[in-house]
Amino acid sequence: MARALLEILQGKLRVSFFSADFEARRLTESDFAVQEEIRSAFGDRVFDPDGSLARNRLRELVFEEAKARKTLEDILHPRIRRAWIDQLGNEQLLLAEIPLLYETAAERNFDLVIVTACSRKSQKERLVSGRNLSEALAEQVINAQIALEIKIQRADRVVWTDCPPGVAALQVNQIAREIIDRYGGAAN
Repeated sequence: MARALLEILQGKLRVSFFSADFEARRLTESDFAVQEEIRSAFGDRVFDPDGSLARNRLRELVFEEAKARKTLEDILHPRIRRAWIDQLGNEQLLLAEIPLLYETAAERNFDLVIVTACSRKSQKERLVSGRNLSEALAEQVINAQIALEIKIQRADRVVWTDCPPGVAALQVNQIAREIIDRYGGAAN
């Protein structure tokens, strides 16, 4: 759902886009230094025989052990932050998708923070069906994040996604109009 809402914003605004998830995947798949740091921290157990990162094994490990999650975050987060800061410095407007925005205290770098929100039940169902996680692992992922209520309180705008897609799209269209009024950048 959040991806579809981002596509609506991208279609309405003339902006560059940054995805922290995409950058994390890029780093773990193609940055040799990152791969070596992960191997040094976690060993060969999080790599497949062909040398590629075994994402599911690593995910399970970091959500079972808080220390392991912190270790992985220490490897990835500074690099991800550097990537979006570099991109932000070169752009008039940047639409950034950063799932751990509040957890990394990155919100202070943005003029406007939009949180997509849904019930815990929907969030869990989306993780299980969309990312193919077990229910237990989905719970661990949710519990590792700042509580949704806190994110909502700290956000400038909230898009509630426990509704028909058309209703969520109306919310996003309103936010796009606000952004255009405030910053310009309407798509042609």
